[in-house]
Amino acid sequence: MNVRAVEQLQRLSEQKRDKLSAIYQQQRQQVENYQQQLQLLSQLKQHYTGTEQTHGVTMNSAMLTNSNQLTSQLTTMIDHHQHEQAIMSAECDHSAQQLQASNQQVKRFEEVKKRWLAKQQYEQARKEQKQLEELINLRCKKRRI
Repeated sequence: MNVRAVEQLQRLSEQKRDKLSAIYQQQRQQVENYQQQLQLLSQLKQHYTGTEQTHGVTMNSAMLTNSNQLTSQLTTMIDHHQHEQAIMSAECDHSAQQLQASNQQVKRFEEVKKRWLAKQQYEQARKEQKQLEELINLRCKKRRI
């Protein structure tokens, strides 16, 4: 494996990380939206249950039936949103873990690239030093003759 191969693997890893980051941001936004919807539904239910109590005795059977159906529907919607939010939160957490693993992979490729470059520089310096030593030895041999 050479430096070019490591650089290419690093670029691919960075592209994967960027895609995972975009997915994570989108999922996080969806979780936040569901949280807002859940809060609004809860507020609506609280508001409706509060107005229901103020009417008290003046409610007839039709109003009571409608009230019960509305409360039931709101409860069902809230339960559904809580369930969906839990699923989305789990998916978001999983994406965060994948993003973290991808970041670590990019860092590992960066470290490998640095090591390869350092090794190449060392080998080049060693090669140049050896050539210089050979040149000096050759000149010394010419002078002796």
